[in-house]
Amino acid sequence: MNFAQKIFSVKNDNRKTHKIITIAGLKLKVKRDGIQNLKQKIEDYKIMHDPSLYVGIPNDITLQLMFNNDCNCRCKFCNNYMNLDKPREVIPDKWLYEYFKPIYNKTKNLLPCYGEVTYAKEGYEFLSYISQNYPHINIFIETNGIAFNEKWRKLAVENLFNVNFSVNAIDEKSFKKTVWEKDGIYTLVHNNIEKYINALDANGLSAFRPSISSVLNSTNYQNVEAFVLMALEWHLQKIIFFFDSRENNINNLSVKDKENFDKALITLLELEKLLKDKVRIGFRLFMPVKNINEYEEKVKDISIDELKEKYSKIWDLAKDLDVYKTYLNRLEVYKAKKKKVLTFYEYLTGVTWHQKVYKDKSVCENAWNHIRLRPDGRLEICAWRGYRDNYRIQNFIEKDKVNFIKLFNDLYHRKLRQNFIGGGYFGCMKNCPATRKLSQAEFSRQYCTNELLENKLGR
Repeated sequence: MNFAQKIFSVKNDNRKTHKIITIAGLKLKVKRDGIQNLKQKIEDYKIMHDPSLYVGIPNDITLQLMFNNDCNCRCKFCNNYMNLDKPREVIPDKWLYEYFKPIYNKTKNLLPCYGEVTYAKEGYEFLSYISQNYPHINIFIETNGIAFNEKWRKLAVENLFNVNFSVNAIDEKSFKKTVWEKDGIYTLVHNNIEKYINALDANGLSAFRPSISSVLNSTNYQNVEAFVLMALEWHLQKIIFFFDSRENNINNLSVKDKENFDKALITLLELEKLLKDKVRIGFRLFMPVKNINEYEEKVKDISIDELKEKYSKIWDLAKDLDVYKTYLNRLEVYKAKKKKVLTFYEYLTGVTWHQKVYKDKSVCENAWNHIRLRPDGRLEICAWRGYRDNYRIQNFIEKDKVNFIKLFNDLYHRKLRQNFIGGGYFGCMKNCPATRKLSQAEFSRQYCTNELLENKLGR
């Protein structure tokens, strides 16, 4: 052993189960995995003391409450359908009205989901409370529309709710095939949507017309064009599609009915191209394909004139629409009502996933300002990441209060921020649009060629 090795050296013991560390003649015997643990502790210490990863309590929180698990529909494709025989779950009043009260002034967006919030009496009471006491908050609801009655329509109109109706069908027959066999449900939902649109129009709020969405699977791939046409007959400018995650595998990236899936995806890409600055066609979230570029290449050389001819009925309804001007109309109302203003990007995408620009890089913003909470207390930063059983709101309750500074700045959140900044989205859903490394400006341009937008954002 030379002089330097006598001062400091690390070597295996004879059995290779421990490391022998020599420091200035002092020998320490440490288990091999102990070295790795020590390295991890040092790395964790650096992360916890990196000021760039600290956010305090953000001023633009998105609060996604998995509000209740009960529902008044029995959608065949719903992942919660199998859990409806379980005991009812709803987020406790103490959490809603006490624990989370300190952050409502810092909350920008509120999204109750999981079950059907309009089916829960607690849902109406809570959203009425928020609307009355925190009118700056933007409320987003996802609803099947069955219970969207007059009192819900009134609350939504008066408080500028961002409403998405999960319709999933173009008529009664297709509804029974894709969604639920019960008679009269589709007609009820259809009528509730029309009444809501009429109420918005009567109050000069046409810019706040809802979006509608459809799950796509082997029962309705052929209905994509008709669904878009139905939406445009209501003058809607956001139409969202989700590929069925129960029928298709979004992890292994495989589909059940590939022939009709391919046809549907090509139709969506063509309509996305045709309606670029007219209507937001969303479909990229649950995308069970490895490389969508292969499909985009098939559409790239098709001219707009060809698409206008192919989808003439759709074009006739959409040609005078302008999605950015609709956003500007909303913007004026937001300011008059003193709402926290949604960016054009947020208007296009909704608020369950976001992007932000960090040091000239586009990163998913959820690790900075998003809380997803279940009734049992489990937490996450996104709707599309799996929960961990031991990561719960209860971990952050101190003296009967939630320590939100600790929550937003714990090791888990800091590590995710560090990973996202570095482009690592481990544990995230494959093909999530939030990981596409587009800036908000680039994303907005992709869906809007409006000259006003170009001048506003620059080139």
